Amino acid sequence: MLNDKNILITGGTGSFGKKATATILKRCKPRRLIIFSRDELKQFEMAQQFPMETYGCIRYFIGDVRDKERL
Repeated sequence: MLNDKNILITGGTGSFGKKATATILKRCKPRRLIIFSRDELKQFEMAQQFPMETYGCIRYFIGDVRDKERL
């Protein structure tokens, strides 16, 4: 169902976001999987677990859902 789709996970470095990311990468082949969160350190740590070199579809973006233009 999520194959070849663009997926945005807000709060992507939280517990739900990490689990959702792992599940999506295990079961599907998305075109793009965007991890969007405010915490740069957590994004760095998550990138160690899900590196862009291994998972070519994954991208990390710093931002806040309250910033409409950034979102």
